[in-house]
Amino acid sequence: MKLIKTLKLTSLSTLLVLGFAGTAGAQSDEAARLAELTETEGCEFPDAPEIPAAEGATMEQMVGAQGEIQEYITESNELLDCLTGITDNEELPPEDRQAAINAYNTEVASQEEVAARWNDVRTAFLEMQQQ
Repeated sequence: MKLIKTLKLTSLSTLLVLGFAGTAGAQSDEAARLAELTETEGCEFPDAPEIPAAEGATMEQMVGAQGEIQEYITESNELLDCLTGITDNEELPPEDRQAAINAYNTEVASQEEVAARWNDVRTAFLEMQQQ
């Protein structure tokens, strides 16, 4: 069965792929600094789950995917809490805090994308089941 693969979100590739900084050089510097900050704070960037294609999926696969999505959202929310700790740390320079804000916004966008894709696939799956 063919699976729809979602963009794997890893700690820095997410930030680089989605381009959260203005230039490549600034992006690299910001990403490197963010990596240091998140490692120090113990922030972990979760991988987005794979969502099966509605066509040909079994109920078991859909239930499994739903569980993986719930786990991803939980882990993603933990990341958001961790990033908030960085953004709220007034001892850090503004550029470090901004890097954490950018990462936070990127992660929220990822959550929204995963939720939207899941809702579309789930709806299509349920419609096929009723036929």
